Amino acid sequence: SRGLGSKIDTLSSASASSSSSSSASSLSSTNENEEKTQVSKTQERNKVLILTVGLASSLVLLTDSMYVLVYDGRYHGASFFIVISVLTMKLCKKFRYYSKHMYAILIAIIGLVIYLILHSDRQGMGTFDSPGIDLPTIQPGFYYAESNEFMSNVAKLWPEHTRTYTAQNGATPYLHTGDSLTGIPFLVNKSPDPKYHRVWVENTIDYEAVALDIAFPHDGVHSSTKPIILILHGLNGGSHEEYVKEFVMRRTKEGHTCIVMIARGLMDTPVLGWNVFHGARISDVNAASEVISKVKAPHQILAGVGYSMGAIIIANYVARSGPNCHLDAAMAISGGLDMREMLSSKRSMRLWQPMLAQTLRDEFIIQKFDSRFRFKLSAEQHLALMRASSVSEIDKYAIVAYNGFNDLEHYYSEMSAMSDTAGFRSQSENGTPSTDDVGRIADVSIPFCVLHALDDPLTSWRTIGHNPKKLVNTGSGNIMMVLTKTGGHVGWPLGLNPSKNGWKFMNDAAVNFFNSVDMAKNGAK
Repeated sequence: SRGLGSKIDTLSSASASSSSSSSASSLSSTNENEEKTQVSKTQERNKVLILTVGLASSLVLLTDSMYVLVYDGRYHGASFFIVISVLTMKLCKKFRYYSKHMYAILIAIIGLVIYLILHSDRQGMGTFDSPGIDLPTIQPGFYYAESNEFMSNVAKLWPEHTRTYTAQNGATPYLHTGDSLTGIPFLVNKSPDPKYHRVWVENTIDYEAVALDIAFPHDGVHSSTKPIILILHGLNGGSHEEYVKEFVMRRTKEGHTCIVMIARGLMDTPVLGWNVFHGARISDVNAASEVISKVKAPHQILAGVGYSMGAIIIANYVARSGPNCHLDAAMAISGGLDMREMLSSKRSMRLWQPMLAQTLRDEFIIQKFDSRFRFKLSAEQHLALMRASSVSEIDKYAIVAYNGFNDLEHYYSEMSAMSDTAGFRSQSENGTPSTDDVGRIADVSIPFCVLHALDDPLTSWRTIGHNPKKLVNTGSGNIMMVLTKTGGHVGWPLGLNPSKNGWKFMNDAAVNFFNSVDMAKNGAK
């Protein structure tokens, strides 16, 4: 009996042990399967992510103006898109978990590509109509009036390598689009602070004070032979902008005296009355250049260079002042001549203008002049200003109403050197061929050069007109144009490490143009 009980206990124990072992084995197998499933899902999800990024990237290459321009058409983007799409469809057949998701993404992106391509042509010829994919219809190059003997001489004296931006001439080889050529220099370039001396000049029209930051040559001695250079900075800027500081440091080292005109209210300068800054005012640069011209030596030239918004203002000043211009030479860098074209520059409004708009609204309008804007604007206009996401919207809801312009087109017309004519547009507003009327740009009386990149993502190539050959031959033929295929907006980086060269290309182009004008005036051939 005891022996039988013992055997039964042993068998029961063995059975329990076997059952426990079997359960443990089954649980372990289940865990392993779950782990394998989770790993498979993760790997598949990663592939979905990579394919989605590839499809999105190829979509941009195929439909974005910057990439279509740099690759001379859609073939590069189309090839990439087709390869990625075929690869996606092949992998989708092997997917176990995310096949439907990937097919949905592929169909959505293909639909978006078709939509963008079908809507990439310009929709109408009105001012506010979208220019579509917006590829330049003009060619890069060096334009000047060969009939003007003086300007032809300036062209001969201006070293070609200082106005040629290509990979062979040192352009950064791995930055391909206007976006990267604009953004990278601002991220990596730094310049030491020049020693400025602040002086004030009175604007005799509204009696506001114009601030001038003067930097003398490194030896502290003003040169009476080298050109004096007046600098107009960009929107939201001042004498502390990196590219301005670099220009000043390079030029003062060479013996030039540099003078930076501070836009009204910027760098915490006071505005006593109601006339705060707007881009159509040229009386400040007129007051500054008039005073400086009176103290220069008899055979010394006063040259002006403007960047971005400063370029728009200096071009407008040179055109409107005509024979009464107090400058002897001028260059506009990345600034438009007809800002009406920006009314249809949707890409600039969506991508680049919001970065400038926030600073313009928060630091210039709200922090300093909000009480004045609230006084002049209606509650609805001020609310629209607070909600504005682009510079164009701020101009529309605040600058136009505050300063009494009729509308945004009127403001941009008053701001621009050649917005009083349709003579340089491909077609007029009603679709008929452009007229032969050239407007006030024909009144330019000094050597004036426009430096602009056709891939400028902020100030469209359309703002410099559609006919550079006609433009440089207007009036007395005093206009030059240096149009580069690439370069971005106030960019043109050089070398494998752009920070080593800074903004050398555009800054050296300006001074070499001024020196060439100076030599031509002094009889050099």
